[in-house]
Formats: sequence, C-alpha cells, structure tokens
Amino acid sequence: MSSGNQNSAYYVAFARLPKLGPKGFALLRSHFPTMAEAWQASAGELKQAGLETSLVQAIIAHRQKIDVAASYQEIEKLQLEVVTIADPIYPKLLKEIYDPPALLFIRGDLKILENLCLAIVGSRRATSYGLTMAREIANTLAQVGVTIISGLAYGIDASAHKATIEAGGKTAAVMASGLDQIYHSANHKLANEILDKGGLWISEFPPQTAPLKQNFPFRNRIIAGLAQGTIVIEAAKTSGALLTAKHALEANREVFAVPGNATSPASVGTNELLKQGAHLITEASDVLSAFGLKAETTAAREPLTADLQSLLEKLPYEPTHLETLVRLLNLPASNLTSGLTLLELKGYLKDEGSGRYRRLK
Repeated sequence: MSSGNQNSAYYVAFARLPKLGPKGFALLRSHFPTMAEAWQASAGELKQAGLETSLVQAIIAHRQKIDVAASYQEIEKLQLEVVTIADPIYPKLLKEIYDPPALLFIRGDLKILENLCLAIVGSRRATSYGLTMAREIANTLAQVGVTIISGLAYGIDASAHKATIEAGGKTAAVMASGLDQIYHSANHKLANEILDKGGLWISEFPPQTAPLKQNFPFRNRIIAGLAQGTIVIEAAKTSGALLTAKHALEANREVFAVPGNATSPASVGTNELLKQGAHLITEASDVLSAFGLKAETTAAREPLTADLQSLLEKLPYEPTHLETLVRLLNLPASNLTSGLTLLELKGYLKDEGSGRYRRLK
C-alpha cells in the first residue's frame, strides 16, 4: 500500500466509527500530523486532542475490531476512490462550509465539479408541475455546461438527474448511504446511467452504511456545499429541501425558488423561501443571469411540450373561468391547473384573477 493510500486507509477506518463525525475528525487532524498517528494514539493523547471521554473509549474499542488494510481493500474491490480533506483534489467549495466532511467516497469523474455547479432539490412527492419545471430547468442548465447536483431521491431529484443526462450534461448524485447501497432501489438504473454518462456518485458514508433517516441532513449539506447555488422546486413545509437551502445560505451561496400554487401544500416551503428573499425563478435563464451568464438560445431549447402546445391551442384569447375551461376541455381540474400555471410562467397566459385566465400568444 502506497503512503497516500495508507493515509486514506486510516481515514476510512476512522470513518467506520459513526460517532466520530466531522468535528471529531477535525480535532484529530489539528492535533496529529497524520491519521496513522491518531489511530495509534493512547487514550491520554486522544483526550489531549480535545475528544470527550466517551468518544475516546469508543475509538479504543473500535480499533480492536477493525483491520485497517482489509477495510481499505473493500473500498478498492468496490471500485471506489477516497478523497480526504487533505487532498488537493478535494472540492474547494465543499471545503468552505461549516464542518466539511473529512473524507468523501466517490465513483466517477470528480472533474465535473470544476464546472459551474448548481443543486436542484425538491419534493419526493412532486406534482406534474414540479417535475416539469425540474426537467426544463435542468435540461437548459446542462446544455450550457452546468453540472447538476442532486440527491438521487424520488421526484424532483430524479427528474433533474434524468433531464441532465438527456441533455448530454453531467450530474452528481450525493447519497445518504454507502455507495454500495443505492437508495432508493428503484433508482438503481438511473444511478448507473449517471456513471455511464460521465457523472459522479458521492458519499461521506463508508460502504455498508444504510440510508438511515439521520444521514439525510448530512447528505443535504454536501449537496449545498458542492454547488454555487441551490434551486428549490416544490417543497412542503417540512421538506428536507428547505434544510438544503438553509445550508446554502449559511455557506453564503445563492438560493433560488420556483413559485407554486399558493393553496398547494407542495409549494408552501418554496413560497416561504421567496418571502424570505430567495431569488424567484421561472426558467433556467433566471438562474444563469444571477451568475452573469446567458442562455442565448434558451427559447429555442425550451419549446413547449406536446401536451402544453396542445393545451395552448385550445385556450380562448378572452378571459375564461377555470370551471368553464374544465368543461370545454374535458380535463381534470388538477391537471388543467398545472398546465395553466406552466403556460403562465412561460408568458403564454395571464391569470386575470378570480379564477379567470387569458391567452396572450
């Protein structure tokens, strides 16, 4: 084992002790020249590093159970790489956050993080409106070279990853489990497509770590930390996406939110973010302009979907009440409302108030 791998091996061995965490790692790094020396330190030396007695005892017990070399061999067998915070290739933006991960387990191309990186997050139980917005925004951003960061969850995350791949772009999936345990299993095919198309998997959790509920807040801070801005598309009042936005703000990064129906529980969180000062966006060009960039062919790249085009062609130019449109078009009110909202955001329609809509184009 090379000296570099040997140092990484001790990082991995320590990472298999969940109680240590980023703060414990930081204390060890500040006190010991290498993780190898920290691993071999006495209880007294560990206490001198600032670790609490209970954690020192846990480390002593942990060391008796771990074969450092065998532990690292598992990483190699899984074709994973280890990037420690001491490595020059550790993501610079992530290093700037409070309590950055001491190490990352990765698979794929880390260089995609050298592009402008933007996170897209939102509800697992997304509406058709939310899924469409995630898809359209991610698609356009990917086409201009933005790397899309998300969490491989159902709903908005999966929609953003898929749209990026379809646009020929690069996307990174940050996971709340070990990289040998893709969560959710239904997204296993998508996860493999991310790698096949030159993307990246990232986790701070070692193999055999289950996707426990308490891991997701840690995952969310990495999503925000890797990105120069976080885009929230649909978030209920208690959505984890709001925590990602909070991490982004704490790291002095930009936060964007897509407005949603004021009466929809799925949009309570995003609408609240807008009240608190998040950038209001309705298309990818709004995000790009915040970074001094332009999508000169945005309009050409974002034509209306066939369903939206069909809906637009059936709408009258005079103000018409929603109930009348439901009868005329023979569509469920929920589906029609989502379509009308999308057309309004794209400038094809105006909400005249009192449930009346007017076609503009």
